Amino acid sequence: MIRTAEPNPSSRLFHVPGVDVGHYTHPSGATGCTAIVFQRPCLASVHVAGGAPGSQETDLLRPGMLVGAVDAILLSGGSAFGLDTAGGARRYLAEKGRGFPAAGYKVPIVPAGVIFDLPGTDGKSMPGVEEGYQACQASEKPSGLEGRVGVGAGATIGKYLGRHKAAPGGLASRFTTVEGVALGALVVANCYGSVWDPSISQMVAGPRDDDGRAIDYLDVIPAPSAFGNTALGVVVTDAKLDTAQAQRVAMMAHDGWARSIRPSHTPYDGDMIFVVSVGERKMELARLGALAAWMVERTTVAAARG
Repeated sequence: MIRTAEPNPSSRLFHVPGVDVGHYTHPSGATGCTAIVFQRPCLASVHVAGGAPGSQETDLLRPGMLVGAVDAILLSGGSAFGLDTAGGARRYLAEKGRGFPAAGYKVPIVPAGVIFDLPGTDGKSMPGVEEGYQACQASEKPSGLEGRVGVGAGATIGKYLGRHKAAPGGLASRFTTVEGVALGALVVANCYGSVWDPSISQMVAGPRDDDGRAIDYLDVIPAPSAFGNTALGVVVTDAKLDTAQAQRVAMMAHDGWARSIRPSHTPYDGDMIFVVSVGERKMELARLGALAAWMVERTTVAAARG
């Protein structure tokens, strides 16, 4: 095989040239946010496959829109309240003279996505503008921390038997190169479904019975459906893409969740994947999309393992 069986566990998204990653974690450890900051405006798109997304500035990433390049992406806990963190990123970028030129002004472009982790915050410690700013500041000295950090701090996995049966979730990122093309992924696992490692057909995180055996979603009658989920992902590559191509790669990247999250893309999840192009290298589009799905799969498994 040309690709390796597993991305290096010590690799991170910030190993993609031109990409910085910073986290803010609330002192309670129950919520936080993560900033992916690009050293120059980069073309991006997104695909949303969940039925309950929380997002900001994703429409401008569709093909045919005036602005297709982003300065940063913010992922946050706090449900819709966490969208305020993007304001902190805009302030940070504006201080550095970054942004889309418009009528003599520069407007930083910062799409955002959020997870639902409010039960751990008591509705009082949701990340906001200041926390988004701090996450961007932290990106200046990227850290290899993962697990229950940043947006992954309050994540949980496998809530189809109720939140009390859920397992801890978290955040991970990985980087690799294939045929000279860089490919990185960052994922936060906060899903309704359980996370499975398809390479060994075993559940990594989710509900278990009193003997520690995995309880598969298809083998039980689920508890009454509840919101409180969402997987978020960012895939970055130095392959050259236009907006439509980036959107197609984002669609294909969701296959990584179809393989690793059971069930995925439910009415109660806000699953979304951003794809960002930071370079000029070439790779056939279908191959790039398949590799993006593989990276999302392996990074999701890593996030669930903590």
